[in-house]
Amino acid sequence: MKKILLIFGVFIYTSISNAQAAATITINDTRSVNDAPNFLSHSIRADFKERSTIGVPGSGFYSTNLTFSPWESIENSGGKNHQLNFNNDGIFYRNAYPLDSQWGGWGQLLMTDANGNTRIGSVIIKKNPGIDGSHIYFGDPLAVSGQPSSKLCFAGYGIQNAGFVWIPNNSLDQGKLLLSFGGSDGLIGNEAKVTFQSNGHVGIGTTNPKNELDVKGTIHSQEVKVDMTDWSDFVFKKEYKLPTLEEVEKHIAEKGHLENIPSEEEVLKNGINLGEMNAKLLQKIEELTLYMIEANKENAKRAEEMEIIKKENKELRLGLEKLSKIVKK
Repeated sequence: MKKILLIFGVFIYTSISNAQAAATITINDTRSVNDAPNFLSHSIRADFKERSTIGVPGSGFYSTNLTFSPWESIENSGGKNHQLNFNNDGIFYRNAYPLDSQWGGWGQLLMTDANGNTRIGSVIIKKNPGIDGSHIYFGDPLAVSGQPSSKLCFAGYGIQNAGFVWIPNNSLDQGKLLLSFGGSDGLIGNEAKVTFQSNGHVGIGTTNPKNELDVKGTIHSQEVKVDMTDWSDFVFKKEYKLPTLEEVEKHIAEKGHLENIPSEEEVLKNGINLGEMNAKLLQKIEELTLYMIEANKENAKRAEEMEIIKKENKELRLGLEKLSKIVKK
């Protein structure tokens, strides 16, 4: 392709440079002839063609062919001959060796319409009327649901075929844009590392995110901030009814876990909500703090009672000693 563009550029440059000698290039009227690949050698030639005669896609009854034949028409050592076709639907390209029985298939190179929309192969650069800026589209707008519509690939050592793949879906919120870096995946030819779903969900390590962010693996962060709608300080309010330790013991014996704390089965099945779980754990810590404060009060009261008993015992002992001395006398 680079070779074709280079030849085309040299042709344009030469035409401009020799404008004083030849202001135009002659176009041959061979509208009904489908030339063989070796009809020309060592030349550049323009021909007026019926589009259907040479089987070129596009629109319009007529078209213009530009043929580049850099080498002999009797052998293939000089490489392929090339043709560009210009019709109402853009620019198309095909090639063949001189000794081939027929030309290869046509491929669309470039198309620009009156609205400023440009197509380069399967890539569409679209400028919508009334909207600032352009849009680049990859793939077929009529792609089959669940199948890759387009790919934006990057090559390099260790990341062959890495890039983005768009997979549309009949459900508007289930289309997926997959970022992959090699490996193997049944849909896209390489393993998806990050999934961007059209409903706004993002998955890392999973292609089916059910939440705004799903991560299959470890999250390492310096800080995690969770927004909360309530907190557990209601435990310290006067109207809060602190369950007795007997009630706590009964619940543990019956359920196998603390009240308002999810069971092991629930956690293994559904996971935990960090913000909600922290609030529940804090509630238990605050309840435990109240139990400790109450126990401390009870201990202080008992210590005071013990001091009174000790004092009374001491006075009683002194009285008995005095009585014992009197009896001995």
